[in-house]
Amino acid sequence: MTAALAAAGYRADVAALRRRRREHEAAADPASPAAAAEVLTLRHREAVLTGARPEDLLALADQVDDALARFPTWPDLRLLRAGLALAVHRPDQARTVIDALPGLADLPPGRVLVADLAQFAGDYRAAREGYLRAAQEDPQWDTSARLAALAAATGDVAEADTRYDEAEDDLTVKQLRAFAWVRVQRGDLALSGGDLEGAARRYAEADRAYPGWWYVTARRARLATADERPDDAIAAYWEVLTEVDRPEFREGLGTALAAAGRTDEAAACHDAALAAYTASADRGETHYLHHLAEFCADVVPDPPAAVAWAERDARIRRNGTALSLLGWCLFRAGRTDEARAAVEEALALGAGDALLLARAREIGKEGERHA
Repeated sequence: MTAALAAAGYRADVAALRRRRREHEAAADPASPAAAAEVLTLRHREAVLTGARPEDLLALADQVDDALARFPTWPDLRLLRAGLALAVHRPDQARTVIDALPGLADLPPGRVLVADLAQFAGDYRAAREGYLRAAQEDPQWDTSARLAALAAATGDVAEADTRYDEAEDDLTVKQLRAFAWVRVQRGDLALSGGDLEGAARRYAEADRAYPGWWYVTARRARLATADERPDDAIAAYWEVLTEVDRPEFREGLGTALAAAGRTDEAAACHDAALAAYTASADRGETHYLHHLAEFCADVVPDPPAAVAWAERDARIRRNGTALSLLGWCLFRAGRTDEARAAVEEALALGAGDALLLARAREIGKEGERHA
């Protein structure tokens, strides 16, 4: 990695991507499905890079639907639409989009999306088989990264590390954002296991590789909160919010402000986050259900509401993550037997991440005290 490449960073990439997107929009042939897919793919890349809110992704999904109405058999449009559906927690839409084009699920990118759907549903074996087959047919760094995330979700930290190594090995020196993204995932893995120093090292490596990216700053803010450095967390969250004003970052700022004793400011941030989460759910959207459940379980406790949100989330994605959260919300509501059943269901699926195991131990201890 050269200093010149590292110096380019986030802002230069955003500017270059926007120029390229505008050029393609100006030159696009309205009768060409390839041109439509290219423009929409560039819009999606820009949205992801700049931290688009879920409602922005929903608006982009509508644009892809318009293109699919004109070019229903174009694979790239269907792959993009299915990916957008999963990003906003609508596996039903993703499945419909994939199934509507025979043979799409047999292409490597289609296999990856089908495996994503399997993981979303808690079928970890099918997800692994799908990723492995896609990797054999068309090796890609992001497929290796998916295998790493799956290994972490099922409790195999050693395999996760190995798969992240493979993902990094598949990257070129110019793919600095992808390298930084993988380093962030490795930092998250360290943080989930309580290795704060390891997480800090990985996040610092990501920041050096791709400076100025709000995504890395957000992770460092969360780390600062976990490390009981609320002033550092506050500064980092404000930095993120100048780039990306999303409710989860308002919530994080509120939690850091509360830890610093700034209760009125914390309450204002938490109120704003809760209002945004609730408004999304009231619109029938699903991507903030788990945020609502976690918020009502641990941030501003409302145990019955937490259970209700977690139950809605688990009806959509009955995987280890959702069941772990449901169990925790039930536990916080004093419903220990139901909480134990939820985490046992998660473990039976093959889930085994650090947070699930910690929650299972805590719930189990409470059950033993009342046995």
